[in-house]
Amino acid sequence: METYSIDLLIIGGGGAGLRAAIEAAKLGTKLAVISKEPFGKAHTDKAMGGLNVAIKAPATPELHYQDTIKGGWYVNNHKLVHIFTHEMPDRIHDLVSYGVQFDRLPDGSFYTWAGGKQTAPLNLCAGDYTGREMMHGLASEVKKLNVPFFPRHFVTKVFADEDGVYGAFAFNQRTFHHLFFKTKAIIVAAGGAGQLYKITSNEPSNTGEGYVWGFDIGAELLDMEFIQFHPTGMAFPRDVRGSLITEKVRGHKGKLFNTSGERFMQRYQSERMELAGRDEVARAIYTEVKEGRGTKHGGVYLDVRELGLRDIKKHIPEVYARFKNVGVDISKEMMEITPTMHHMMGGIKFDEWGQTNVPGFFATGEVGGGIHGANRLGGNSLAEGQVFGRRAGIRAAEYCLSNKIRSIRTSNTHQEEERIYSILSRKNGIHYNEIQKKLKHIMWHDVGIVRDEKGLKSARKEIKTLLKDSLKIHSNKKDLDKALETVEMVKLAQIIVEAALLRKESRGGHFRIDYPGMLKKWEKNIMVKNVKGKIKTEVRETVKLY
Repeated sequence: METYSIDLLIIGGGGAGLRAAIEAAKLGTKLAVISKEPFGKAHTDKAMGGLNVAIKAPATPELHYQDTIKGGWYVNNHKLVHIFTHEMPDRIHDLVSYGVQFDRLPDGSFYTWAGGKQTAPLNLCAGDYTGREMMHGLASEVKKLNVPFFPRHFVTKVFADEDGVYGAFAFNQRTFHHLFFKTKAIIVAAGGAGQLYKITSNEPSNTGEGYVWGFDIGAELLDMEFIQFHPTGMAFPRDVRGSLITEKVRGHKGKLFNTSGERFMQRYQSERMELAGRDEVARAIYTEVKEGRGTKHGGVYLDVRELGLRDIKKHIPEVYARFKNVGVDISKEMMEITPTMHHMMGGIKFDEWGQTNVPGFFATGEVGGGIHGANRLGGNSLAEGQVFGRRAGIRAAEYCLSNKIRSIRTSNTHQEEERIYSILSRKNGIHYNEIQKKLKHIMWHDVGIVRDEKGLKSARKEIKTLLKDSLKIHSNKKDLDKALETVEMVKLAQIIVEAALLRKESRGGHFRIDYPGMLKKWEKNIMVKNVKGKIKTEVRETVKLY
């Protein structure tokens, strides 16, 4: 095992992680970034739609703030949202300085458009490949700053005691070489957990261990019951089922139809129609399919033919190419789409500077919670990672200046090595794929777009069995990362179910048919914490601005 002594370790090489690295490096911090993905690649790279920012009239930061609070059904952390919406214009200028090229009008001004639940155009993009363009700029800046980057490495555990974090254990996914990072601080920017679900827009690496690292060391989590199902993922072929079809399609004349030819959103949200909240549109599609008005692939139709071939290729070239690859010309035919698990609204609780309740442990990006409330506005995810990635980088760097690397108990790292070797040496056991398949089915059917007490309690029982099974998991070196991911996925599923059972109402991404109304008394947040190895929940007042 090789040991590295550094000030700061950033786990995750996506948009938020790289933005944190830029800021910390500029402040002279000795740091490294570690990621399961190659340098410049992450789930951010696949984001299509854009970033929300009040960068031109009639949009203002205050309008962006109000839209975000309303879109989150009022349980967002209002202070975090205010910081986010009012600082975001400056973060766009940062990205432009890194070489990111956003769409502009002939007069040179930014081209913006209005997404779901936006009262003014906030969405700034680069075609429908904004994430890729953004990652090019961020990666270029990180490279200029000579930040050490460990690609294709898997973090198995974050270490902390009563005084805070002191390190992390990882291994190279190709050579199996073990590493231990002795650190003063850690920023976790490890992304979401789409792989808990059968249908998802997320990359295979989005398995949610970042949430579990936080839970294991005593960090508080919040809003874990709120899962966003993007209304429009590809319905077929099977190998691309769930792949994201950007909200930009619906923001550019895209209309939804059922198999009866009815533009059905009129019955669900007659004012905003296709540009209602993602939670509302996803539930509408779910209902249409359940009641027999869906396609043979379990979806509905999305029609953008009105836009015309020239503007389709201009505004949504990636979507056009994606369907063309499967034999569908969206300038002449309708797309077949289905809801897809897209985003975790909840996550590790952090303050205005990304600090959690564990000293030296910071969170940013999708793994953090508090900004989006019960439903995220499209375009707010890429954006908030830039604001709070920067802030976490600054505060983590300051923390490192006033703290020392502590001596570690080698017995802890040896225990982690033994845990890994036990999985490899186990002769008979359960293959990770068997557990994952069951888990994805449970989460999709019982902890999905529509829930109830019976289904959630059934999920709790079945996941408890899977947790026992995960202790018997075995693997070879080639699949070790998948086996370890599976263990953490099951733990995370337990946390989500407990929060969902506690919230006895419907709000945003948490819809219960046994409690279909949204209740004022539940305009609060559910906190989850590890207390002596048990999941403990607590209801707290939502943080208001004043």
